[in-house]
Amino acid sequence: MTAPTTPTPPPHTFLKAGHDHYKAALRLSQDVKLAGPADHLAGLAAECVVKAMLMDFFNAKQDIPYARPYSQKTPQDKRTWHEHMPKVWDHLQLIASGTRGKLIRQQLPTQNPFSTPSDEWDVYHRYRDGDDFDPQRLPRHLATVLVLINAYDSAK
Repeated sequence: MTAPTTPTPPPHTFLKAGHDHYKAALRLSQDVKLAGPADHLAGLAAECVVKAMLMDFFNAKQDIPYARPYSQKTPQDKRTWHEHMPKVWDHLQLIASGTRGKLIRQQLPTQNPFSTPSDEWDVYHRYRDGDDFDPQRLPRHLATVLVLINAYDSAK
């Protein structure tokens, strides 16, 4: 009798999800009335691409399908859960190391575009109606997603 094995979790799809959210955000951005939801999707797109980088290049793990990825520097350290923007951006800045990390970090803005006071993005904005949304921040967030996608591609 053989011992049961733990099934291998399916590969993550953060990069594809990031691309899909970005495309959807671009389409929604064509309607000024939908700038709030478009920006929300841009933030989710950025979050997904950052998580793809953490998983593919910097040893983050996702033991359970669809669970939050995490990093663990040493066995004694607690896990750093990679949840949402803007914190996951900061995790990338701290964890990205070596040649890939340097390549990625030099392409990214030094200040997190999703946490500046005028552009602060929060996953809980999904509950807002968008009427108080400043549509001037959407182009900046969309441009940042494209920078992240290009940084990922260049680090492959």
